[in-house]
Amino acid sequence: MVERCTSPIVLLCLFSFSALTLAFSPCPLTGLPLVRNISEIPQDNYGRAGLSHMTVAGSLLHGMKEVEVWLQTFSPGTHTPIHRHSCEEVFIVLKGSGTLYLASDSHGRYPGKPQEHFIFPNSTFHIPVNDAHQLWNTNEHEDLQVLVIISRPPVKVYVLLFMFHTLLTS
Repeated sequence: MVERCTSPIVLLCLFSFSALTLAFSPCPLTGLPLVRNISEIPQDNYGRAGLSHMTVAGSLLHGMKEVEVWLQTFSPGTHTPIHRHSCEEVFIVLKGSGTLYLASDSHGRYPGKPQEHFIFPNSTFHIPVNDAHQLWNTNEHEDLQVLVIISRPPVKVYVLLFMFHTLLTS
């Protein structure tokens, strides 16, 4: 008769080895490590001075099909263009503060007067599919950093050719 060793120490060692092997194993779809150091992820500013964008996990880089995660940092005064896209977004403000402009009628010919929403550390908000919006770091002294989770990558972005601030003063 073969006796099985099921001591907690042996099981813990096997679990630890399995977890360690998994952590350093490459992602089967892309060959990238499954666990990565965020400071080593490439950044881009997409031609917008003061913006740092990094795709933490996403469709092109990791072969993900349902969700993408971004980390974006805006220096004081920096903002996105007014835009809309074919996905939902969830934002988590990690640090800093700013203003979210969200169009009141994004599905009409003109998006209407935007609603202003103050955002702050630990706040969260979501943007529905195709709603025109813009994010500004209105804090003069601190970067605004947000974690963004988007659905249905890759994202199709439509930049709108009008300014919310002109609608606010009209």
